Amino acid sequence: MNTKADILTLEKWAADQWPPEEVEALGPWRLRAAGGFTKRANSVLAAGDMPDDPDWFERIRRFYSDRGLPAAFHISDSSPPELDLMLEDKGGIITAPCFGMIAPAAEMLAGLRPHQERAGVTAELFTAPDPAWMDDFMGLEGYAAEARSFYEGLLERMPAPKVFVRLVTDDGETVALGTARTSDEQAILSNIIVSKDRRGQGFAKALLSYLAVWCAGNGASSVFFAGAAGQQARSSFI
Repeated sequence: MNTKADILTLEKWAADQWPPEEVEALGPWRLRAAGGFTKRANSVLAAGDMPDDPDWFERIRRFYSDRGLPAAFHISDSSPPELDLMLEDKGGIITAPCFGMIAPAAEMLAGLRPHQERAGVTAELFTAPDPAWMDDFMGLEGYAAEARSFYEGLLERMPAPKVFVRLVTDDGETVALGTARTSDEQAILSNIIVSKDRRGQGFAKALLSYLAVWCAGNGASSVFFAGAAGQQARSSFI
């Protein structure tokens, strides 16, 4: 998956797995909004060629201004190469560097399977997040209570098949959470979080091992993960 066309296809597929509340097309781009919760759901997916509309920037600025939001752009290798400088000339700054990784599901599973045998921890799998999973998610992420309805709606909109994993110690402590879904023989991981005081103890690899088993069992031949630069799951991804 090295060509720009491949990356464009992956970008649009991955965006479908994190559905915002509102989407408006601008040529090949997508203007996404969701009340300001998460940058991904409140930014322009600038994937593909520049829009034909000569007033594209003003239209974007107005779309977000009408919703009380800043105009943010999701830029990647699938974006027009000149877009960075164009936005910089308009006062834009880089605020959230991200990375994306993709791996064959079989290789990921083989590399992570031994971590399923970690003593003192159990994985619970759900097809939808129950209230306790949401409580743990909001707590581990440190999100404000007013964001809960957004995340509940987002996770409900996320297409099936999907799984929500909770890693629990023998004494009942939730130490890690994660989500996966599959479509078109691809899987995507999201919401990977480990309790702050439990990081560096192998729980990320244990969590990813259960997600890898589920992805392979649900027809995925490859697994994709995207996150903020430096995110802990990166070192655990095969």
